Amino acid sequence: MNFRDSKTIKIFVYISGNRWDDVEGTDRRLAAALGEDIPVLWVDPPLAVHRAFDRGARALFRGIELQDVAPGITRLRWLFVPGATRGAVAPLTAAALYNVINRCLKVLGVAPAAVMCTSPVMTLPDRVSGTKILYVTDDWVSGADLMGLSLRLVKKNLVRNLQRADITLAVSPHLVNTLNREPGRQVEAGLLPNGCVLPAGTAQSSRGRTAALVGTLNERLDLALLEKLAESGTPLLVIGPRADKDPAFSARLDRFLAADTVRWLGKLPAASLPGYLATASVGLTPYVSSEFNRASFPLKTLDYLAAGLAVVATDLPAVRWLDSEDVAVAKDHTEFLNLVHLALRTPSDPATEARRRSFAGSHSWSARSSALLALVDARASKTASTRTAVSLAKE
Repeated sequence: MNFRDSKTIKIFVYISGNRWDDVEGTDRRLAAALGEDIPVLWVDPPLAVHRAFDRGARALFRGIELQDVAPGITRLRWLFVPGATRGAVAPLTAAALYNVINRCLKVLGVAPAAVMCTSPVMTLPDRVSGTKILYVTDDWVSGADLMGLSLRLVKKNLVRNLQRADITLAVSPHLVNTLNREPGRQVEAGLLPNGCVLPAGTAQSSRGRTAALVGTLNERLDLALLEKLAESGTPLLVIGPRADKDPAFSARLDRFLAADTVRWLGKLPAASLPGYLATASVGLTPYVSSEFNRASFPLKTLDYLAAGLAVVATDLPAVRWLDSEDVAVAKDHTEFLNLVHLALRTPSDPATEARRRSFAGSHSWSARSSALLALVDARASKTASTRTAVSLAKE
């Protein structure tokens, strides 16, 4: 049975590792695409009581809050005690999450077709109906320290979610292989890569010899490589918030962003990016070589292509998986600089830019959403067939 043909109102419950108001990443972009096909209940991570005033007093007085935040998407915010993911409190948080979701389903008068968890510190609720999906969007185990999470809790939740999931997905081929080596999983992991949104219309290009870097600025970046680019006189346009924690890294990042060849704009609305990228000639994906980065699927790479830019990237499995002639992969710093300088010297070509946008369009978030919902449909059909077979066997 296709849940979208059901007479019962079905929704997609999305237990996110990020708040709706955080930087737009995989979760928010995928949820927005899902919301075009099925109502989505977006579940924020628990909000500590003492921080409720910072996030809006209404949530403090109601305990839970339902708010329409985008077409097809209702955001659930809920309060809990401080330290919700620590030690003995974590199991209580999981139980509270189940109760909160069930309360909201009753309020809305809906039933879940699917419940998906993309949080490294939350578990799939076993007392909520619908297909259970685990979507691993980063190597949470190797990145626990970078994300400020308890490694013990992350490992424990990953094992539990692999056991509960009817469908397990990962964002990169490297991560799929990692998950399929985990013992105790219920199903084989599949691939659901990041996607992109093609800008509405084609921004008027006035490309200069500028390289663009978009995204969060933190220790994942190969700062030594960026420093060499700046020292070579390459004009760099940097867009994104800072999330660096290491003092030594932060001091170097301060100097880099203050360099004469660097223009840092900070965090900007996603809608404004196409206009800025239309002034650049090449997009950069400069990551250090680490287990966390090898498992990642940088959003920025497809975003650059969607804007018609050439891309130069450090060597990552996800970048090679794209297999695009417009993404140049560098094995070391020298090759990276040479490829960037070559891209800056190459004149803009409308046909080439159209080819890049077309390639990006084949990796849209809408395509990812359709693939995900098709998996849910297939799982629902398989479950219905199994129930029918069991019923006939009993007659």
